[in-house]
Amino acid sequence: MVKGKQLAESTLQQLEACQDSTDRHEGWRYLIDKSDLRPGTNPAEATLLRQKELDTRESKAMQGSSSVPPDGQ
Repeated sequence: MVKGKQLAESTLQQLEACQDSTDRHEGWRYLIDKSDLRPGTNPAEATLLRQKELDTRESKAMQGSSSVPPDGQ
């Protein structure tokens, strides 16, 4: 976790420069993602928190879509 868009982009460029091209082609890329997590959060903890957030959003989306009839009306 890094603070600020410019620092995140700079860090991303540094990581990509060190990354093997085969990894890049296979999809092992990093991305810049807005988050309410504090900079310096332990990466493993941050991953778990983001996964919980994703699961919650997906669950809410599924509940919302289940109230729509199959024919879309």
